[in-house]
Amino acid sequence: MGSGEGWIPELYASVWVEDETGNHFPLTEIGNGNYLGTKLSVNSSLKYRLFVTTNSRKEYVSDYVELKATPPIDSITYGKSPQSDGLSIYMNTHDPANNTRYYQWTYQETWEYTAGYFSSLEIKGGRVVNQDENIYQCWNSRPSTEINISSTTQLTNDAIRNFELQFIPKGSQKISRRYCLDVQQRALSREAYDFWLQLKKTTESLGSLFDRLPSQVVGNLRSTETAQPVLGYFSGGTVSKQRIFIDFSDLPVEVLNTIPKFYPTDTIRLIDVPTRPNMNLISSFGTPFVQGYTTSYNSNCLD
Repeated sequence: MGSGEGWIPELYASVWVEDETGNHFPLTEIGNGNYLGTKLSVNSSLKYRLFVTTNSRKEYVSDYVELKATPPIDSITYGKSPQSDGLSIYMNTHDPANNTRYYQWTYQETWEYTAGYFSSLEIKGGRVVNQDENIYQCWNSRPSTEINISSTTQLTNDAIRNFELQFIPKGSQKISRRYCLDVQQRALSREAYDFWLQLKKTTESLGSLFDRLPSQVVGNLRSTETAQPVLGYFSGGTVSKQRIFIDFSDLPVEVLNTIPKFYPTDTIRLIDVPTRPNMNLISSFGTPFVQGYTTSYNSNCLD
């Protein structure tokens, strides 16, 4: 269920998959509205559908769908974007049997980065002590949010070449040290592709005078009791995966940020330390005795 603040997970629901011969495969709730089935005895020659009974006893069911076999990913490549000032990451795949035609990609991106300065000291309780944790080296991770789909129906060969999966602007924190993209590829039916294409046009193409008007997106899920519209699509099949790592030293020269970032610093005299709140420090200064410390009041520079 959606709201102005995002999606509300459906908790404590009964969820199961059923094949066309009547066999049931229950799914287990693993938290936050996610339901998982393991060691399912799936037969690729049969069709399957999804059942959901919510905690409030509302029932939903999908149409039967065929399981799609997904071809392997040929390669994930990257280079200077020809259209924008940044790095583009491309997908390449094909089906020699010309049976797939409709593709979808999701991914998880993870990147390593650092604070502006290395902090080995901190003020804690009015005293300078050694920093007891690593606040310099950091990692962040994020799933894909865009709808990434493509079709080869207008081509003779069932091959995707240089589909731009991800664009990273020049100088982005994501490519400041090391970047990882973990990609999942899925084959879609024509009906599933049409659903995702319709959803993509409705959700990602709004904002200008010439954009198409939003329309109701129709999937293959429906209520068993009412005419209530249901947003969603149930599909199944195999998944192909591939992961790529990009180090800063591997980046094309054109996407390197040659303008160094400015991180403002300040100083704290030794006699003023007892009056300062807890904070991170860069280093001490003064010889032969410590006279004070350098710091930054912008917390992002040190942590």
